[in-house]
Amino acid sequence: MTEFTFYVPGSRHYDNEFYVNKPSSFANISISGTECGCLCDHCEGQLLRNMLAAPTPAALVQVAEKLCREGCRGVLISGGACCDGSVPLVPFGAALQEVVKMGLSVIVHPGLLDEKTAMVLAEANVAGVALDLIGDPETIRRVYHLERTPEHYLRSLRTARKAGLRAMPHIVAGLHYGELRGEYAAIDMVAAEGASCLIFVVLQPLAGTKMQAVAPPDPLEIKNLFTVAREKLPDLPLMLGCARPPGNYARAVELLAVDAGFAAIAYPADETVSYVRSLRYQITYRESCCGT
Repeated sequence: MTEFTFYVPGSRHYDNEFYVNKPSSFANISISGTECGCLCDHCEGQLLRNMLAAPTPAALVQVAEKLCREGCRGVLISGGACCDGSVPLVPFGAALQEVVKMGLSVIVHPGLLDEKTAMVLAEANVAGVALDLIGDPETIRRVYHLERTPEHYLRSLRTARKAGLRAMPHIVAGLHYGELRGEYAAIDMVAAEGASCLIFVVLQPLAGTKMQAVAPPDPLEIKNLFTVAREKLPDLPLMLGCARPPGNYARAVELLAVDAGFAAIAYPADETVSYVRSLRYQITYRESCCGT
């Protein structure tokens, strides 16, 4: 029987007739608070506002201890990026080791990953790294405001793999103001370097950002993207992450993911759950980040 996983981390409430997640089971932590040196056009730091702030190593340990007392089982640790596209995690190495020893499953979003940071994360024995993959240089400049190239993102994935980290690359469909630009090149990066899984999300225009009025990609474009990913990565688990426009659009994209042979979806709509059940998959719910 084919297995299918629904990821429902407790940082966002989820319930249906089959499963209800626990609000204390998972948390998102920012080591920079609400500060970000990039202020990318699709986010402008807004996503950091909904994360727990831990701007020092001591604060990170304190936040983690409190979460453990509340029954938390996993965390995503990230933060605003520096002007070079990295999240400054090296000073948090010892704290990360403590957090992992508490029994928490730690996923880290490090931005662009260098060898020193990769070594720190590997020594901390984190459960995985969520890596951005961008295949279009203009998107990197215009959206992320970085003087970087797709090669830097390929190198970031390569560095994670070399360090023995569980690499969980993410591709944002429509990141370039709703256009598909470098997404196919990013798929090729994964085909070349390998990964533990590949996670797709779809641009979700946020109010108050430069992309608030942007239309996400047409579902037919998403369908082709998913199909190509499945063809080029026949043995790799493909997953649909938590970010996508809500409502009918989200439901359409979720069904496309199922039909393309994806292995998992985060926060599925009731209609998607019913569809997967009708296919007689063996369903598992996990209150953690995709890929863990």
